[in-house]
Amino acid sequence: MQTWNCHLCEATASLTLVAGFEALLQVTSDCQPWRRGGKLAVCGACGGAQKVLDDDWHAQVAQIYRAYRIYHQSGGTEQAVFDQQSGAAQSRSGKLVAMLAGGAEALPRRGRLLDVGCGNGAFLRAFAARFPGWTLAGSEINDKYKAQVERMPGVEAMHVAAPQQIAGRFDLVTLIHVLEHVPQPVRFVAALRQRVAADGRLLVEVPDHGSNPFDLLIADHSAHFSAGVLRGVMRRAGWAVEQCGGGWVDKELTALGRGDGGSCGDEGGWSAKPQAGDGGELVVAKVCWLTALLEQARAGAGRGALGLFGTSIGATWLAAELGDAVTCFVDEDPARVGAMYCGKPVYRPAEAPAGLPVLVALPTWLARRVAERLRDAPARWVLPAAEV
Repeated sequence: MQTWNCHLCEATASLTLVAGFEALLQVTSDCQPWRRGGKLAVCGACGGAQKVLDDDWHAQVAQIYRAYRIYHQSGGTEQAVFDQQSGAAQSRSGKLVAMLAGGAEALPRRGRLLDVGCGNGAFLRAFAARFPGWTLAGSEINDKYKAQVERMPGVEAMHVAAPQQIAGRFDLVTLIHVLEHVPQPVRFVAALRQRVAADGRLLVEVPDHGSNPFDLLIADHSAHFSAGVLRGVMRRAGWAVEQCGGGWVDKELTALGRGDGGSCGDEGGWSAKPQAGDGGELVVAKVCWLTALLEQARAGAGRGALGLFGTSIGATWLAAELGDAVTCFVDEDPARVGAMYCGKPVYRPAEAPAGLPVLVALPTWLARRVAERLRDAPARWVLPAAEV
């Protein structure tokens, strides 16, 4: 019988596969349909959900990254996040920077920032606009966006190197949608302590699979975090965790740490048992919900034309599964409307075909908010079934 070790807490032979996941089509993190046959597992020691990091997974991820197109739905413009009451849009990076500029998290007027996995520089651009007195640097695994990033105001360099190879220390190091891609995240986050100044901070932003089951479908995500597992990773790596949870960006977890964790960087930094919100039962329930949602979508498509709300992971997945049964997409993101996606037009809500059933490809709790806020739109919103 084949066994696998947990790459989160590193417990030996602790993973149990989640049955049924292998039948679901996967999606890449840059919103491209991928293949079936993925191995999703849960650790019996820490409760962490994760992919089985075998040779096949590593080969697939290498293939995904060779063809990676960040924010291709909007020509490289970072996706928008929305206030669920007013509908006001701003970039995810803008929202994170606004949170860092106020309250207990407020940053000083001057400092030095390293954005690990900076992509095309979306966060650096947003940070420079709010904190012009800071000196900025980024790092990436290739130089695709190096020239673009280094032209940004305040950026001293974009390093094509691992963070531990970058000289100097920084007052803030950020990992924004990076850690979910990293095998053995405890070791990775522990190494970042050498890059943070004595009174500096680490900001980690990851998807929250508990509030967003679609995260489980992302083929190149090696880990799928809950607040308990993310806190455990940071504490085991020696970080003193100031906060860890949701509330900054919908469907995401935010953690802030300081590098003075002291004795937290040992076995005592991780609870011996999975915490609430972790563990196999929750993940199995989320996979069952995804399977039921696909059946719901197929039934709806069988009754006639069907639209999908959104142009990100959930909508990409359903569109790939349903094929030509999907006639259009509906999206609020101003950078995405008016374009073609998966060969179909993308409408703004006010311009959606009248009476067309549009399945809201979001977690049920968020789909309800969106449908209520957009209740005057001409489309007929179809909500996913309630999650377990």
